[in-house]
Amino acid sequence: MTADNLEELHAMAKMIGMERRWFQTPPKASHPHYDIPEDKRAHAVSLGAVEVCSRTALHYAARLGLEWSDVTNNDRLKSKFARTLDRTQRYADPTEP
Repeated sequence: MTADNLEELHAMAKMIGMERRWFQTPPKASHPHYDIPEDKRAHAVSLGAVEVCSRTALHYAARLGLEWSDVTNNDRLKSKFARTLDRTQRYADPTEP
């Protein structure tokens, strides 16, 4: 599961019964996220989560990664996530063709 920002991500995770210790971050994970078990997915959607394609998910993952790199002062990750965000912008912008 990914979100618009880390605060929103943690709030939704808490609402669906995820524990904070299940939050995954670099370097062990490619980006900050929670792996949501299938049985919690419908609950998340009922609370307002939106299912998106993998390309859009990558865009939001990069946004979270950029925020995470700021929190952790990691310039290497910041550069990586900025490039990914730039490359995936068209997937999150409905006005792009």
